[in-house]
Amino acid sequence: MIHPAVAPRGIRRLLGLGLAAAAAVLSVGSAARGASAFDALVAAAKQEGSVAVNGPPLEPAREALTAGFERAYGIKVLYESGGGPAAAARVRAERAAGKYLLDVMISGPDTPLLTFLPNGWLDRVEPVLVDPRVTDPRVWKGGHLLYADPQRTILRLSQFVTPDLAINTRLVKPGEITTWKSLLDPRWQGKFIAKDPTISGAGASLISYFYITFGPEFVKRLYSVQKPVLTRDQRQAVQWLAQGNYPIFVGADLTTVLLFQQQGYPLQMVTASDGPGILSGGFGLVSLINRAPHPNAAKLFVNWIASRDGSDAFARSMMELSLRNDVSGSEMPAYEIPRKNVRYMDTYGYEFVTVQRDAAFEKVRTLLGL
Repeated sequence: MIHPAVAPRGIRRLLGLGLAAAAAVLSVGSAARGASAFDALVAAAKQEGSVAVNGPPLEPAREALTAGFERAYGIKVLYESGGGPAAAARVRAERAAGKYLLDVMISGPDTPLLTFLPNGWLDRVEPVLVDPRVTDPRVWKGGHLLYADPQRTILRLSQFVTPDLAINTRLVKPGEITTWKSLLDPRWQGKFIAKDPTISGAGASLISYFYITFGPEFVKRLYSVQKPVLTRDQRQAVQWLAQGNYPIFVGADLTTVLLFQQQGYPLQMVTASDGPGILSGGFGLVSLINRAPHPNAAKLFVNWIASRDGSDAFARSMMELSLRNDVSGSEMPAYEIPRKNVRYMDTYGYEFVTVQRDAAFEKVRTLLGL
């Protein structure tokens, strides 16, 4: 056999064409095998007929996921939305009784990373992704699928910048508050809302961000000296902000603020300039429950929600930015889109959720006496 490096030019060209053709055949063969595996999965899932999904407690998400999947495959989605902690308590109780009723979990990071995964309740998502339209790395930002954990058990569908600071523009002039430290102005004392920092996950993430970024003195002044009104109810808090009961909300949920903006309320998200941007994932983490009652329908649902159609429907319903390149997100606010050469703290990153956040929060608890 002639080695390509020493062959005459004409022969090298023929060998090159042959190698390219072989690569093309291998690529086609791989795609065909993927399509065959996916077709077999669809057939098996249709035999099961339904899938049990715990998802976001928002009606647009429920509608998008139930109607979209049923329209695509004729499989009924048994949808519930008890929230992460409630879902964890339910699964724990069911398993203690020998019952296995849930197939798929769509959530933020805490429940899957801190409860489901260490308890051994999850199957890895990566091996069940067999739809070639999902496994093609070119369709994903960064050229690869993004997982929430090193073992690639939990798939991440969304990543976006969340300002976490909202104002009522009738009470605060745009440009009047541009930094987190501006909230320490005595005139705001007792006059703004803040997400309760004792809430597992969301509350702890923000106050831990403050501690890591600005240190203990800032945290003490913001939460003790400034005396914010603490809240655990996002919708009620944004309604207070919209109605002008308070001018500022620290820790405002982006999706809820956008819903009130669409109703004409004078709300504006503010990107503070004195700290790294905050990356979130919303409810964009997908987990596959093991010993599932509908294992094939569960795998198909995971493939669908990671597909272009499923990811687009989900992202639109949640007003979040998909990690797929072919889901435009053009209707999303520009500030949601991560920018190059900008420093961010990924509050959904594995190290932040499992190590950094809790370490910082323990210091915060001591500092504030929580």
